[in-house]
Amino acid sequence: MERPLKFIFEDIVFGPILLLVLLSSALLFMYRHRHHYKLSYRILLASWVILLLGSNTLFFQVIYLPLKYLTPKSEKHNSDAIVVASAGVHGSGAPTPGSALRAYAAAKLYLEGVAPLVIITGGVTKPYLPPVNIKGMAIILQGMGVPPDNIIIENRSADTYRNGIETSKILKRLKLKTVLLVSHDYHLFRLVSVFNKLGIEAFAYAANQSYRKESIHWWRYFDWANFNRIQTISHEYFGLLSYKLSGWI
Repeated sequence: MERPLKFIFEDIVFGPILLLVLLSSALLFMYRHRHHYKLSYRILLASWVILLLGSNTLFFQVIYLPLKYLTPKSEKHNSDAIVVASAGVHGSGAPTPGSALRAYAAAKLYLEGVAPLVIITGGVTKPYLPPVNIKGMAIILQGMGVPPDNIIIENRSADTYRNGIETSKILKRLKLKTVLLVSHDYHLFRLVSVFNKLGIEAFAYAANQSYRKESIHWWRYFDWANFNRIQTISHEYFGLLSYKLSGWI
């Protein structure tokens, strides 16, 4: 479906493209006088480079490429339990968009009969207030038809390593052997590695693999959202390095 012209205009005007054009024009105008305005020219040039790379979809894809190849295969593997990692919560108790997407994917897997149990790991941390079973990811699972008795909320962990530690205690208590880990694709390598390190047989499922792949229009190759995407991937690289040095993966 073709995007209406007015929305294309808004994307260009309010997106990075217009600012890139203005900065490029300013750089060309100042080029002859750059020796007289060294500091101003360098600040302008640095801003242009940061904007060009930070908003660039192709630059993001290059940064993400090594992690993409490390990411385990996403598959609907029958397991003893589905373990879905929380991606945060708002002060109201509502899940963040990332948590909502993961909960949605976990519920679909449960309803398809992939596993008889869903464990939310890291599902209840600050600023949650009780009762926890009607907040966050649990309410999405229940709303999609997962019975409350088949949902376990692990609420002691606040990072990926503790997710593995606290979930392993639940698995040991219930004598469960295999798990299907649900998270975003960029997080799965670290998540699966932690569980494997703890001696748990873990399979991976990318919650965001349900996104329909669409070609990117030329004016969307520069997008403010790419700054957040680059930050997220950089955080994951630092996390992998930290976990490797700590012996957690």
